[in-house]
Amino acid sequence: MQLFDSVKMYVFMFCVLALIAVPKVYQLTTGAAPASAAGFTINNIVLALITISLAVYLAGLLRKLSSRIEQAAVVLVEVACILWLANWLTTFGITWAEIPHSRLLEATVHCAITVLAGVRTFQVVWHRRRTQAA
Repeated sequence: MQLFDSVKMYVFMFCVLALIAVPKVYQLTTGAAPASAAGFTINNIVLALITISLAVYLAGLLRKLSSRIEQAAVVLVEVACILWLANWLTTFGITWAEIPHSRLLEATVHCAITVLAGVRTFQVVWHRRRTQAA
């Protein structure tokens, strides 16, 4: 099973992931820390629930995917979800959730996800062109 049915969706997701990874790398290289909005606001609670739901859904989807690249990307997205939740918990003073060098780790994970999405997009486009030419 493939993650998406159309080539356009693979290209779209690659672009979205690149738009997420570029600011992460920029913040890492310039040393600018993103502003944190700590607290139990509605936005933070909704984001936390969405992140947990996404992680649970992706765990179930992982077994259904046939592409190793997509499986690796899904695992890395789950790692990104865990990193986000750990960072969110540290804003409330929960010290056991603090991950050393979390900004570097988060930027690395997002860049790896983007590279995997790019490789998978190239594979899908290449395969579709070969089947259309035949």
